[in-house]
Amino acid sequence: MLSERRVAIIGAGVIGASIADALACRGVRVTMFDMRAPGAGASQASAGVLAPFIEAKPGSPLLALGVRSLAMWDGFMAGVRQRAPGSEVEYARTGTLDVALSAGERAHLKTAAVWLASEGVAHEWLEGQALTTRAPAVSSAAAGALCIPDHRIVNVTALVRALVHAARLSGVVCVTPTEILQVDQAKDTVEVRIGDERHLFDDVVIAAGSWTRRVRVSGAPVFPVRPIRGQLLHLRWSDGPRPAHSIWGSRCYTVPWSDGSVLVGATVEDVGFDERSTVAGVRELLDAVSDLLPSAAHASLEAVRVGLRPATLDHLPLLGPLTSHPRVVLAAGHYRNGILLAPLTADIVSRLMLEGERDPALEVTKPERFEAGPRYSAI
Repeated sequence: MLSERRVAIIGAGVIGASIADALACRGVRVTMFDMRAPGAGASQASAGVLAPFIEAKPGSPLLALGVRSLAMWDGFMAGVRQRAPGSEVEYARTGTLDVALSAGERAHLKTAAVWLASEGVAHEWLEGQALTTRAPAVSSAAAGALCIPDHRIVNVTALVRALVHAARLSGVVCVTPTEILQVDQAKDTVEVRIGDERHLFDDVVIAAGSWTRRVRVSGAPVFPVRPIRGQLLHLRWSDGPRPAHSIWGSRCYTVPWSDGSVLVGATVEDVGFDERSTVAGVRELLDAVSDLLPSAAHASLEAVRVGLRPATLDHLPLLGPLTSHPRVVLAAGHYRNGILLAPLTADIVSRLMLEGERDPALEVTKPERFEAGPRYSAI
């Protein structure tokens, strides 16, 4: 049964949809707003790799968040599948294979292996015939590779679709396309403005990705999130060995899917709100994947996906309530780790709103941590 608590979520990507599902399945009345269709922003251009031990530096706060969230993924997926019957979401523990193509890269990965061993993280070093046997698609010039079996992949497009389906079955209302640019808290309610219309909620979650800084909260500074363009290739393998793992190199990474396709990502381009695919970006990825996996040269290019990843200055998300507006919660700026961190983000926000529990992670993700330093300007 739905409660009288009303929550607005601004943004219907993987973060917004995960929070909506987590709140709605516990009886909250949720309305989710987005300027596009659900998942049509950065989420649709994500390769869906869940790899904290590659994405984050040893000992960093980001790694701690990623490891916590990775451990939640099996339960998270079980819940989504239960609440969204009939939804098919490919999710697999394929592991990652981080490949060195030079002596310098080999030394770097060997150092990483020593650190993983000190932390008790399962891993395996492969080289020579052992690497060729395990991953025949990898270039014969490889100087070695570090395998981390606990890393996983998930089909993000299908995941967002399932999350939205589950949320709607629990009573969530999705309002798209529409854009909320103004939020005001007055005592125990929060007002959101949609054109000339005004709607009141008990709480608001701002999860608008790269567009978060367009949402103005009265009396609060512009939120320091900027877009970083990522171009991603969708290849169809036609000849030669196809990778069975998510294979990483210093210039690209690849993700194999059960339908025979392979995703190749991703460029990192600070070009503002430019969502075009470019010849330079596509060429950069094609050259990189051909060096890493020679058989990629025979693949067909089925599509190019482009997304704007929401970055902060320290690449940690802006997560938590505003000190001056405690009923306004930010959940944005996840940069390259929005998919990985979705279960943890939804859990932290739902526990905060429903139980008043402040997760320790909120100390490092608090939205106001940049107020004394440089900020990005509004659009």
